[in-house]
Amino acid sequence: MKIINAHIHLIEIDKISDKEKYLEILHTIPSFKNLKETMEIISLNNILKQMEEAQISQSVLFACYAPIIYASNEFVANICKQYPGKFIGFASLDPKDKNATNVLEEAITKLNLKGLKLHPPLQNFYPNDKMMWPIYEEANKLNIPIVFHVGSTPFGSLVKLSQANPLLIDEVAVNFPKLKIILTHLGTLWHNETFMIVEKNPNVYLDISAYPNEIRTLLTIEIIKRLGENKLIFGTDFPMPYEGKLHKMKDYVECVNNLNLPEKIKEKIFYKNFENLLSI
Repeated sequence: MKIINAHIHLIEIDKISDKEKYLEILHTIPSFKNLKETMEIISLNNILKQMEEAQISQSVLFACYAPIIYASNEFVANICKQYPGKFIGFASLDPKDKNATNVLEEAITKLNLKGLKLHPPLQNFYPNDKMMWPIYEEANKLNIPIVFHVGSTPFGSLVKLSQANPLLIDEVAVNFPKLKIILTHLGTLWHNETFMIVEKNPNVYLDISAYPNEIRTLLTIEIIKRLGENKLIFGTDFPMPYEGKLHKMKDYVECVNNLNLPEKIKEKIFYKNFENLLSI
């Protein structure tokens, strides 16, 4: 079965300002207890190796313009060019940049990126802030999806959790009903609120890149029927650690394969829903 991993990261570590300060803070957070080992697996070669081991044919690589995590649109576009058919690139931008809409247009029309990834807590903005409206309008015009990070954000004092509240996305979805929106991580640990937004709004989808134990618990046939089997998208959030372990894409593939779900629904989760969303 074809598999698309619709949620991975690769960072330009040398371009992160105040890197040592951020690493010191992350060392105090339980989710990053194996931070040193996690940093060591962040490489393009390791991504390709993990994709092969998990039999993942394509991955969606996110750019990110944030102080803690940085990967430029050009960096992502170059990787997509270097490995044609292996990666799909999603752009980033600085929401407070007055030229943000131009950055987005260039990323899509010139760099051939296929969507926009926004991380409200890491980028320090509220997704329902009206300053974001021109960016959403531009994404609408370009007919691209926007991925919003929602739910658990284990970065301690570096972020404000209120900015990851999925209920903030409802206002965006209502004001931009044709804008394709993807929420992340099954919304954990705000999954009930996230499920409400996905159930309510026809234009809102959900990636399942939560911890494997959360996928096993939350992704029941009853919930899938309620949200819509066409709305769930496979992703792993590489290279984030989980359950005290280093990231392995294969664990996520096996987790979904072991769910008590019909094969046609697994097909939709693994690749069909994402392909339909991007009109691939």
